[in-house]
Amino acid sequence: MSPIKQLSIIYDPVNNSNTFTNGDVINGRVSFEVTKEVTIGSLYIKCKGEAKVSWSERRNDRHRTYSANERYFKLKQYFIQDPSKKGIEDPGVILTSGEIYSNVVKPGNHVYPFSFQLPHGNFPASFDGCHGSVKYILEVTVDRSWKMDRTEKKEILFVPRFIGVNLMSPQSGSVDKKMKLFSSGSTSVNATIDKMGYMQGEVIKVTSDINNSSSRDLKMKYSLEQIQSFFAEGHSNHCYRTIFKIVGDPIPSGSKQTVNKNLTLPANLNLSIMHCRIMKVEYIFKVYLDVPYASDPEIKFPVTILPAGYIFSPGQNQPAYQPYGNPGAPGWNQPPPQPGFGPSPPGTNFGPAPGFYPGPYPLPVCPNPQAPPPSYSDLYPNPNSAASDFNSVPSAPPFNPQHAPMGYPNPVPSAPQFGPGPAVPGYVPAGAPSGFWPNPTTQPESYPTKSPEKHE
Repeated sequence: MSPIKQLSIIYDPVNNSNTFTNGDVINGRVSFEVTKEVTIGSLYIKCKGEAKVSWSERRNDRHRTYSANERYFKLKQYFIQDPSKKGIEDPGVILTSGEIYSNVVKPGNHVYPFSFQLPHGNFPASFDGCHGSVKYILEVTVDRSWKMDRTEKKEILFVPRFIGVNLMSPQSGSVDKKMKLFSSGSTSVNATIDKMGYMQGEVIKVTSDINNSSSRDLKMKYSLEQIQSFFAEGHSNHCYRTIFKIVGDPIPSGSKQTVNKNLTLPANLNLSIMHCRIMKVEYIFKVYLDVPYASDPEIKFPVTILPAGYIFSPGQNQPAYQPYGNPGAPGWNQPPPQPGFGPSPPGTNFGPAPGFYPGPYPLPVCPNPQAPPPSYSDLYPNPNSAASDFNSVPSAPPFNPQHAPMGYPNPVPSAPQFGPGPAVPGYVPAGAPSGFWPNPTTQPESYPTKSPEKHE
């Protein structure tokens, strides 16, 4: 049996929605229990964002599978590092600074604090579709010689910040139809919706002018359709889903009417995905007349679904929706910096996805393509550098004295011993410097252990 028990990842939420956005800092802890002294080769945690698609098709009596993936970022922090493997990393991995502990782990409960700052960029929202997904994951790995690696994963929900995108212009369209079968005359529809971009849970306001000169009573209908598109190896696959379909009042024959309709979008509607090279999520809003035994005259409006709490352009009013990300962070209501990404190492795909499929959101621009890529500390400064004496207070369940660690003469802890702390959901420790924690008031309690022994 493995002496390492209850390996887990705990992170501190930054809002009531338990979501993260560009530039947010994820603070958390890796914890596990050790039943006897063990030597660990490497212990590290990764934070990564990536999209994957895959589907199978039958062609000429043979099944063919198409797949593709796209990485947005991969951050890594070591707690224990094998000196012989230092500097050997996959291309595109960005190492973050953190405490390095002894590889000899004594019996007891151990806690290793970590901190990641999510990069800025046009990354898509978390999504799980019919042939693909976009996921942002925390993954811890315990590597021991001659043993299978032990891993634990926890997914975080990522909601992008769409800043400076003007989707407030109204949309209008019209359609005419001449009746031929089982009816006579003609009909026409002019429709307008109030804008192009809508937040989750928001209302679409529709105004329709109908001229029913046909011999039949006709009904107005409204629908919202989601289109999922997946691309891999020169092929594509599409899935269609009707979000809602609503039938309005009848329009009598020979009448003209102006119909106003307010339609509420679902609060849990998936966000639009535009800046992903292998996947797109789009929405089409339709206004049409139901014509029996004939094709329906319809008007299609492409709409973009934005996160609740979307920051509108100056001069525009923002409805009071629960914001995503950390509203207590400095400059949260200001456009985030968009660093210029330099060339990446060969074979990598780090940084914002290229504009393979055009969309309404601007991509970051590299001011000098010939310049070397900026360092991680330049792009995403490590908050720990400004708070060298900061100690994270764990929000895990209280310590169980029945499993107290065994006593050793002159112990050298491999990590701060597990200490009790509040277990309230969404708890954020007080006392952190500005920009890390929303409520910097008092100094946090320090771990009741000696300083860990570092590797040289």
